[in-house]
Amino acid sequence: MWLAKGSGKLLTVIALGALAGCIPWGLARRVSAPGLGIYGSNGERIYYTGTSERGGAIRYAGGPAIGGMMSGRLSCASCHGEDGRGGEHWMHMERMDAPDIRWETLAGGQHGDHGGEGGEAGEEAEAYDEASFKLAVTQGIEPGGGELSREMPRWRMSDEDLDDLILFLQSLQ
Repeated sequence: MWLAKGSGKLLTVIALGALAGCIPWGLARRVSAPGLGIYGSNGERIYYTGTSERGGAIRYAGGPAIGGMMSGRLSCASCHGEDGRGGEHWMHMERMDAPDIRWETLAGGQHGDHGGEGGEAGEEAEAYDEASFKLAVTQGIEPGGGELSREMPRWRMSDEDLDDLILFLQSLQ
């Protein structure tokens, strides 16, 4: 046998180190809080997992024509990225360009219009406030009243969960 006696502990340490390297950077740096697992707030949990500490999975309410995929484990981060800055990504062989949804960008009108009735991400657009953000997430309506792109899912979320999500987006730099 090529392993020396007592080397089992060393192998365990090596295996745990290798597994730790497989944890995505964003998950590894989160801080645990009671009842939230590895998430520091309910808003952070919603953003990264599409689940709420209050009621489990956030339900899909409409949007993309391929809505059946929304029954999976998609979340805000699936399209808008770990840091909320959005960008181009591919989903089911379709190119999508998700806008920056950090609160400073949404409230500053620098987000574009989510591909709806004109404009591109990064162009000047009407600024979001809390009420217009809630309409965008649940009904797909922009602050100016236009419809968001059908690529943006609509979600069934409580006001409390939406408030938590807004607080989390406000924390993104």
